This record gives sequence, C-alpha cells and structure tokens, in this order.
Amino acid sequence: MAFSSTLPTRTDLPYTAYNIDWAVGSIGSNIREDVMLVQALLRIFYYESSVAQPPPESTGPITVDGRCGPITRAHIVHFQRLAAEKGYPVHQDGAFDPYRAGGQVSTLTKSRYSMELLNNGCYSADKRNSTRFHKDLPIRDDIPVTLRSALKTHKQTAKQYSYAPTQTVPATGGA
Repeated sequence: MAFSSTLPTRTDLPYTAYNIDWAVGSIGSNIREDVMLVQALLRIFYYESSVAQPPPESTGPITVDGRCGPITRAHIVHFQRLAAEKGYPVHQDGAFDPYRAGGQVSTLTKSRYSMELLNNGCYSADKRNSTRFHKDLPIRDDIPVTLRSALKTHKQTAKQYSYAPTQTVPATGGA
C-alpha cells in the first residue's frame, strides 16, 4: 500500500516523498493504492505543473482510479522513455518498482528507480513554480480518500524489500 517517506536533496532539507509497497505496471502486483499513487504523481507530472512534460500521444488524461489499464501503462512507459532520453539510467520495463533510498540504484538492473525520479520531478516542479501539487497530495480533495489515508503512513522501506523470516514453531509433543 502507498506510503510517505523522506528523501534527501542535494541543496535543501529532505522532503516528503511518496512510495509504493509493490510494483505497478505491466509486470506489477498493481495493488489499488499503489496504482493510485503512481497515477496521481503522473497526473501532476504531465498535466498539473506549469512545466508539465508532454503526455504520451494517443492517450487521454490519466485518472486516479487504482486500475492499471492501458492509459496508465502508456504513461509509465512514456515516463521511463523520457527519463532515459534525459540521461537517467532507467530500466524501461513498463513497471515502477518501489525505491529503496534516494539516489540508490537497483541491485539487479543497476538503474535508477522510476518511482524516485517521478517524485523528484514533481517536487522540483512544485519548487520552481511555488505550487504545492506534490506536497499537498495527502490532503487534496481530488485524491481518493483511500490514497489520502494510505499516505498518512510514514515509513522508509517498502514491503517488497522487507524480509520477514518464517518462524518455525517447535513441536513440544504436549507438556
């Protein structure tokens, strides 16, 4: 489920960023709140910021509904392609994985996490334009209440990366 975390910046104090617990996209788990978060951030990035990037062609605007349909997947693929064109080492697999830490690369693909780059893009646009689209995400009326509730949770690690060893209960044979 989507949650809030803290990311460092190079020049400012750390900022509140948003993360997902499980992958979203063509090969993702697509948990509803996680999908809604990706959709909300893509909407800010492509449609709400005054420095918004051109959205993918031949799709309509993205809706924050928690369904990872063709429009959401097209926006994910487009974002990854745009990030790669700007020189970011991004794994273009059509899915957003949760980021581990600010600036950290994936241990498998040696690439930056698209989810972190999307947060950075929305945060930077807010800062440049003196807007609060990104910062106010957990309190915006146009965001579904289930996502706003999920973003009240603050943690640093996504469940996808949390290891909980299985516990073996010893057999006592009765006592």
